[in-house]
Order: sequence, then C-alpha cells, then structure tokens
Amino acid sequence: MVEKEKTINEFTPEQLSGWEEYRQSLYVQKAKSDDLFEKAITFISSGALGLTLTFHDKIVPVENAIWIALIAVGWFLLVATLFLNLVSHYKSSKSTDYTIDEIDSIIDYQLSYEDFRKKLTKRNKQIDRLNLASIVLLGIGLLVIIMYVSINIHYGKETKLKTTVETTKSTATQNKQSRSERTVDSTAYFTTK
Repeated sequence: MVEKEKTINEFTPEQLSGWEEYRQSLYVQKAKSDDLFEKAITFISSGALGLTLTFHDKIVPVENAIWIALIAVGWFLLVATLFLNLVSHYKSSKSTDYTIDEIDSIIDYQLSYEDFRKKLTKRNKQIDRLNLASIVLLGIGLLVIIMYVSINIHYGKETKLKTTVETTKSTATQNKQSRSERTVDSTAYFTTK
C-alpha cells in the first residue's frame, strides 16, 4: 500500500502575516470564551447548591423532609458539573497551547494545514463533549432538585393541613366537652323552707 505523500504549503509573506494574526486572535478568543462559559456554569451550579442548602435551612428542615435521596443525587450532579467544567477548562487551555505550537510548525513548514486541522478538530470534539456533558448534568441536577423541592413543599402543605384539621377537631371536641360540663354544673338545686 502506497501512502500519499503529504505536501507542506508554501506561504507568501501576507499569508504568514495572516497566520500570525490568527495565532494572536486565539489568545483573545480563548480568554473570552473560557471566561464566559466557565462563569456561567460555575455561577449556576454553585448558586443551585447554595439555594438548596438555604431551602433545607429555612423552608424544610431535614427532619421533616422526604425523598432525601433526590437532593443527594441533585447535589452530586451539580458537583459533577463543576468538576467536568474544570476539566473542560483545563483541556481548552492545553488545546490552545497545542494549537499555538502547531501554528508555529505550519509557519516553519513542519506541519501541513490538513494535519493541523485534523488535530484541532479532534481536540475541539473532546472539549465539546465535556461542555455538553456539563450542560446535561447541570440540567438533570436542577431538574432533580426542583422535583425534590416540589415534593417537599407539597408534603409540607399536606402535613400542615392535616395538623390544622386535627387541631381544629381536637379544639371542637374539647369545646363540646366543656359546654356539656358547664351545662351540668350550671344547674343548681335550691331548697326553700
């Protein structure tokens, strides 16, 4: 089997200048893209963790909660989201470093544009998968936490309603008993001589 011989492109000074500009633009693009995505995922995940902790403290104390496994799963998914986001950030940073090195190799005629494109595409797919996994885990984690909150709010209302009905019945029973005792006690016998 005969392998295709790879050719390395020759560039004009204008094209080399374009590669240099592209290389510089990667630094800017990397900083902006990483910051926006990382901030969004981190903000949403950590905010959801904080809100659920407040929910437990203020609205449904742990001793009154049901389906606690749901909140544990939700918290795990949010933490996994933060971890995957961290790994994605690291991979993105390394990919940019590799890309800059490869552009230097293109400029020095040591790497073909086709090989560069294949390597970059492969790295970008890995980062895209990590980012997609972060988004999916975040969505599922939030959904599980919303289910947990909804179940516990509903359960809390039912429990409060039952307590109110039982208290009302108990009060009504006590009032009936007190009235009947007062009726019996209010009857007096007077004897006259």
